[in-house]
Amino acid sequence: MNENTRVQAERAVLVHRYQLDALHRALQSLEGHLTALESESALQRAQLASLSRTIADLRSQAGLSRLDTQPQTDDKAPQHHRPSPPGIGAAPRPSPDLPAIPPPPDPGDDWEEYTRNVDRFIADHGIDETPDPLAQLLPPDRAAEIQRRYDADFSPAPWDRWDYGVVALAVTVGALTDYLLVATPGGKFQGEPQRGSPLTAWMKEQSKKLAPMSGRDDIERNAFQQWIAELTTAAEKWAKVPYDVVSPEHGLTPKVHRLASLGHDPLLGLVFGVGDILSGTCTCIDKSGEWQVMDNSRFKRTRNPLEALVRVVVHGFSDVFTPQGLPPPFLAPFQLVSANSGITLRKGGDPVPVRHVVRYMYANGYDLRHFMTTKISPAIAEAILGAYHGVRACAANPEPGEPGLPDKLKREQMLVLTHGLLASANILKTALYGWNPMAINLAQFQTLTKRMLSLMKLAAERDRMVRQALEERWEALLDRSALTPSGS
Repeated sequence: MNENTRVQAERAVLVHRYQLDALHRALQSLEGHLTALESESALQRAQLASLSRTIADLRSQAGLSRLDTQPQTDDKAPQHHRPSPPGIGAAPRPSPDLPAIPPPPDPGDDWEEYTRNVDRFIADHGIDETPDPLAQLLPPDRAAEIQRRYDADFSPAPWDRWDYGVVALAVTVGALTDYLLVATPGGKFQGEPQRGSPLTAWMKEQSKKLAPMSGRDDIERNAFQQWIAELTTAAEKWAKVPYDVVSPEHGLTPKVHRLASLGHDPLLGLVFGVGDILSGTCTCIDKSGEWQVMDNSRFKRTRNPLEALVRVVVHGFSDVFTPQGLPPPFLAPFQLVSANSGITLRKGGDPVPVRHVVRYMYANGYDLRHFMTTKISPAIAEAILGAYHGVRACAANPEPGEPGLPDKLKREQMLVLTHGLLASANILKTALYGWNPMAINLAQFQTLTKRMLSLMKLAAERDRMVRQALEERWEALLDRSALTPSGS
């Protein structure tokens, strides 16, 4: 059953419900009239019995005998041959005014004609389709029972105080980690030194021993570090790519050319980098925020997509340990945003566009290594929530299986709330750092986006399951209606 057929079937049921309501009102009116008649009849019987006793007493006092030989009994129903006493039940009770019962829509010759007649019936009788269908089609107790079943099968599981408590714990730990450990990549902002992340500083210090070697240097390396340095050196020589372009007139300066050329993006490069190698071009975003595809005729093309993919990966490996490093994933497209960021990069300066903020961040050390540091905050929060759900599941069932839809929805809601609060805490952290964009936790906002999309996907899956259940019930109802004899 498709969506349109289901909607038309619901409208037809609504029409029949309207007719049943009209019939119910008529029956209620008849029942009221019958109750009044029964009360009036009981009163007449009581009056007749009282009158009969009075006549018997009068005859006894007068010494008269009854004309009939039948014993006096208090019959519940008067004999039909007895005349009604004057003034009792003489006037017939008027018939009640019954509500009008509209005839059903004409079935017509086919389903299309029937649905048109149903639509006409709804319009003619002003049937309201906006209220809850359950409230229109079912009695309140039945509608409440269906709502309870729906909540048990398809709604998120209810939260308790432990759920709110663990969310508060995860947000607190994640926010403190972001402020104290992630901090910023270091350096200065508006002339003021910034507290850098010790983890980022350590990774950059270790990268010096793993970066491609240029001749002889005085860096001391152990055997493993020497091996990695030799690999990156060989990778740099072999993996030449057309998007590794330095062009200051287009804004591809030595400090930001890897951010500007999309082939250097750790994830987008798997698409744009491969395309550039196959076509001998450099896809980039210039300093004015314009999309550019520049031809690099000096590069020898390859027609093998697998070789192109390998070159992208190997070239990234050769760049990741260099002082400038690789840009964080999905940071490059923000160079297309020309909106005012509200952030001033120089003391007393004017707010600059988003694209300038992004280029400033990468040029001053916000690279893939610091991005890995920023991922610690959301990862710790998710670890706390994951451990909490695991402990509760084991406590409820020693052999827990796959959580049901209500539990999945609840867990995603908890994750979205946690990452939303952590994102808000990161905005507060950025404010405490004097609105230094280097304090922005890009990984936190990416995780929040991913969790929101996951919740939307789960909600769409829930809607699909509801539609499937409705279709199955409709099909069963139609099959049962087809098997029921017309005269039954």
